[in-house]
Amino acid sequence: MEDAFRGRKTYATQNVMAAVDFDLRFTYVLAGWEGSAHDACVLADALARERGLQVPEGKYYLVDAGYGAKRGFLPPFRNVRYHLNEWGSNPVQNAEELFNLRHSSLRVTVERAFGSLKRRFKILDDATPFFTFLVQVDIVVACCVLHNYALSQGIDEFIIPEVTWSTQPIRTQSQQARDHRDMVNGRQQMANQMWADRQALYGMDSVETADTTVTGASKSTKGGVVAWTNSMSTMHLGFLADLVASGARTSSGFKTCHYNQCAKFLNDHFKLSLTGEQCSNHLKKWRKIWGRLVQLKNLSGALWDEDTSTIRLSDEHYAGHCANNKSDIPFLNNPIEHYRAMETIFGSTTASGKYAKSGNDPFSIDVEDESEMQTSPNVGESSAKAPPKKKAKLVHIEDDPLVTTLKDGFKMMADAIAKSGVDDDALPDNLWDALAALKGFDEDHVAHYYAHLVDNPKTAKAFMTLKLESKLVWLGRYVHKTFGVLYNLK
Repeated sequence: MEDAFRGRKTYATQNVMAAVDFDLRFTYVLAGWEGSAHDACVLADALARERGLQVPEGKYYLVDAGYGAKRGFLPPFRNVRYHLNEWGSNPVQNAEELFNLRHSSLRVTVERAFGSLKRRFKILDDATPFFTFLVQVDIVVACCVLHNYALSQGIDEFIIPEVTWSTQPIRTQSQQARDHRDMVNGRQQMANQMWADRQALYGMDSVETADTTVTGASKSTKGGVVAWTNSMSTMHLGFLADLVASGARTSSGFKTCHYNQCAKFLNDHFKLSLTGEQCSNHLKKWRKIWGRLVQLKNLSGALWDEDTSTIRLSDEHYAGHCANNKSDIPFLNNPIEHYRAMETIFGSTTASGKYAKSGNDPFSIDVEDESEMQTSPNVGESSAKAPPKKKAKLVHIEDDPLVTTLKDGFKMMADAIAKSGVDDDALPDNLWDALAALKGFDEDHVAHYYAHLVDNPKTAKAFMTLKLESKLVWLGRYVHKTFGVLYNLK
């Protein structure tokens, strides 16, 4: 289990995906994915959730290269200078570099937001975790909420109101591929336009750029292209599964020597000239397939046949699911090829996201046996084999003083947030009557000031607390500043 939480770091981590606006506020947070999970997998989960991440129509998020180009998400160009410290005194040389420079300049907001969050809450930075993992996930989400509330103090009316976006429709794979091409081509057009504008501004020699269509597919010539047959894949996975069973694999995965041994084994049998790198790349394909199988086994209504390694769906459910997910057809209602080998290789190390939680999900509860609440990869086993599920039992134990203090503090903060949220946009009663009672002003000027107060509820509340003479001063100063008209208030 712990292996799935070991990603690029030498210690166990969780993967937290967040969307940040330019005011350093977190607009969406999904915490709890294992540290080894790929960013694209976490993003797919965020988009698939019932109250998941929503992209406003006609807008897009700036993302790093790990997410790829798709509808609503704009990554930088790969294999092109990106980070600000890579530029130094060297100017941009082409459209792609200019695009990446401006992309990086905007995305630095994300780094500032996470840096501010970790400085504010040291438990997220360098503290040794002493809570259960489910509570650690809750802490991340709660800290992001408190971070947003802290930023709201002093910003007031400049906070953009929350907008509720409707759920996006399910898109077929062909539509997703078209969206990918559209975003890639759109990115290229934006980069070309930026470059042309820069050339025109600085009077440099024009650089011709041809309109090209990027398909998103590329081939690497390093090591050659290998056409893997089914028998080759069978022996490839079988060899690596035997290594796992013998305990040769480390907690961080296979080493280069393991892939080289696998390549030699295949070369001797098939008379080939494979390299260890090609064996490593082929394993990535099966790792991706295994991750998809874990998701399919957790589908609502799916039954798992242990004897034949088959995920079974009813005919109606199968037809509806495959209509929009044609790539899943080989894995449903058919025995899954190489399942046992994949289970041995990836079973305990593949991220599943079963602990993932967003800011829209409820907090965790303490249970007597945590394993009873965890989602098993074998969801939906046939009733003849699967025992009835046990209900979670609440633990009645004496509260820890630290936990009690945290709970009380969060409750007070939640009450303050709810109270401030209700009052922020509420206008004082009789606001227009109070303005109409101020004599000596042109009616158009009074109406204009009324509209100003409606747009700024907190200013309107402060205005209503003033005495009559002070109200006259406020209105007079606004009219003089806005229209250049000075009234004699005496």
